[in-house]
This record gives sequence, structure tokens and C-alpha cells, in this order.
Amino acid sequence: MSPDRSGALRRQGRPPDQEFFAGLWKPLGLLRAAVELPGLSVKFVGLDGERHQTFLSRYRGYARDTSTDSGPFTLTLSASRAKLDYFIEPPPVGVVEYNPVFLEVEPDAGAPGHYRVRSCTYSLASSFSTTGGRGQALFSKSVCEPAERAMENTLRVAFAGLALARGGLLIHGASIGKEGRAWLFFGQSGSGKSTLADRSRRGPVVSDDLTLILPDREGRIEVVGAPVRGTYEGGKPVFGRYPLAAGFRLRKAEPGQSVAVEPLERNLAMADAIANLPFVVDQLG
Repeated sequence: MSPDRSGALRRQGRPPDQEFFAGLWKPLGLLRAAVELPGLSVKFVGLDGERHQTFLSRYRGYARDTSTDSGPFTLTLSASRAKLDYFIEPPPVGVVEYNPVFLEVEPDAGAPGHYRVRSCTYSLASSFSTTGGRGQALFSKSVCEPAERAMENTLRVAFAGLALARGGLLIHGASIGKEGRAWLFFGQSGSGKSTLADRSRRGPVVSDDLTLILPDREGRIEVVGAPVRGTYEGGKPVFGRYPLAAGFRLRKAEPGQSVAVEPLERNLAMADAIANLPFVVDQLG
């Protein structure tokens, strides 16, 4: 563990091996719920009442109860209870750290061109293939983080992996709609994404932090309204798909500089975009 400039710790590690997920685990309950987006859906089966209600409440508008619906979903995660207190040991009392998410990606031997993704937070570990189908979500015996936080991090990992395999991205960027199209603003933390989204009056804010992008049937890039919209609460959630009009790489102006828009060379734009792919850049090594 090593602290950053703020004093908070950042940890690195590995999720459980694939063999760990092969065990016979007992489901938490009998309930089911799914987040359904145009072109991408993730379903949890085997939820207990508390987690089921938490999921539906957290993703209201995007989620629905699917306890009586077995119809096709991009990815179905079976929720079970593992025999571990935690997947990541919580920090000592009084120690601050960034909420860790450990990731590992390996080629999927059963699906050439696809990958098996494993991840874990303090209390939830997951394993799935980018082909979709069936995966697993194992909850720890003890609880040290809110269930909605653990499930959200798992959903973000799933969206990133599934989107990439389908020609899309989950990018660290804000997005704003206007006249049926969307504009994307990406950049590192502190570059102004949330500020821009909060002050925008030109159209609905799709997200101020993470934006899901998927191609349409003709391969044209579209921004998808999704529940991973960050901390923005100034407007109603955005649903549907919107053609991407343009993308902008945000950089902070130096004191005294005026706001300006400049063209960016294609290779630099690609490098900056790749640098803003959470849950993907961790695996570039």
C-alpha cells in the first residue's frame, strides 16, 4: 500500500482465481433484477430481498424486477454467498483509501477473440466472459461497504468489458445532449468534466463522469444513457441512444489563459482516449 498526495492509500492486488468461482455456492435468494440499456443488459439472479430492493432503488428507471422473466440478457450474474469474510481486507480503522477494485483479464479459451474478466471489491467478486451469457457474483460473509457500491463497481466492470467486445467503450468523460445528438468531454480527474456538466444549460446531461458508447447497426458511434452518470444530480436521468456529434479532450487552462478550442491530432486524440478508459487501461501491461 502507498499513499498519494492526499494521503489516501491506493492498493494493487488480484481477484480470486477462476478455480475459486467453480465451487458450488449457495444463492442469496430467489429474486432477480436487471439493468436494461439499449444494446446492453446485465441481470442479477439469486438475490435476497435486501439486495434486490437496493438494486431496483439505486437504478430506478434503468432497472426492473425480472423475477418472472427469463428472456435474453447480455450478461446474467448468479449471486451467491462465498465462504470468505472479505475479498480485499479492509484498511485499519482511521485509515483512508480509495475504494479498491482489483481486476484481471485473460483470453477466454472457449471463445476465441473474447476475454474472461474477474474483479473484486471488499465484499463482491465477479467472473464473466465478454461474450456475455452466464457469469458469477460472489458476496462475502461480512459486510464492510454498502451493497449498492459493490454492485455498482461490478456493473461498471461489466459495462466496460461487454462494451469493448461489441465495438464500444466506457470512457471517463462527461456527455451532454442537444437536439438529438451528444457531445463528449473526456479527461483526467480535475480537468473540469463535472464543472462543465453542472454549468451546462444547452441540453440534458447524460453523465458527468462515465459515458457508455456503443456502435449502431451501421457502425456509427452513439452515446447511451446509463445509470453510471457520476455525482451529477442537476437533471433527470437520460435514456436512449444519441449519435455522437463530437468529442473534446479537456485540459485545464493556465491562470490568465482564455478558453479556447483547438484541433487535436488523431494519434494524440487516440492516446488521450485510451488513457481515459477505466477498467481497461489497468490491463494494458
